[in-house]
Amino acid sequence: MRAFVGTLGLVILLGGPAAGQSNGAQLRALLPQREVEAQVLALWSPPRLAELSGRLQRAAQADPAWWRSHAQQAQPGKPLPYDPRMGMTAEEYASLLAMNDSVQMRPAATFTLRLQGTPTGWRFPADAAVPALANVEIDTVADVIRTPFGALPARGAIKPSAAQKATGPWGGPQWKTDALPDGATSGTIGTFAVGRLEATGQTLVYFDAREVANGQVAGRSTTMVRLPAP
Repeated sequence: MRAFVGTLGLVILLGGPAAGQSNGAQLRALLPQREVEAQVLALWSPPRLAELSGRLQRAAQADPAWWRSHAQQAQPGKPLPYDPRMGMTAEEYASLLAMNDSVQMRPAATFTLRLQGTPTGWRFPADAAVPALANVEIDTVADVIRTPFGALPARGAIKPSAAQKATGPWGGPQWKTDALPDGATSGTIGTFAVGRLEATGQTLVYFDAREVANGQVAGRSTTMVRLPAP
């Protein structure tokens, strides 16, 4: 079911391990070696889609037992069947499903970026115009991303796909942690990825991290930035 729209995590598709160039070699071909004008991207959807998604979300919150039971009918690659309790007519639900592919990542702000070189890679400046990226360090020797939330290890790649409709197909190396270690209640869950847009050759930088303390999300930082083709 792809009716809810609202997080950057919905616009990327994650793949398995990729063979070929090392992450460091790929990054050298993706990241700018000079000062560039970069764009912060934000999720955009038609107002009608936001309205109908809100109705569906409120209906699910009003009757969670029904929603859990209905959601169990989900089949891979197919939308949930219509139910009058969704808070809309069958025609409106069909419209909601049809508009899912209209979600786009659009420029929301422009800023100047110069990455700082380090002995092992690159670092985003402490005064970065995008606070989510401040002091994020790419260590190509240890193959980790160091963030204010914690370190993210290398984990395969994002693979270009026609399903990446919000951005257009793109792919490249990623670093991530999917969950806390067994028994842990505090730590970092997050993803950092750098890739190339197939249509334009531009670079996308995606970062989403959550700091978990005592089983609760204590902080979150997320952003997507588009850089000019190197």
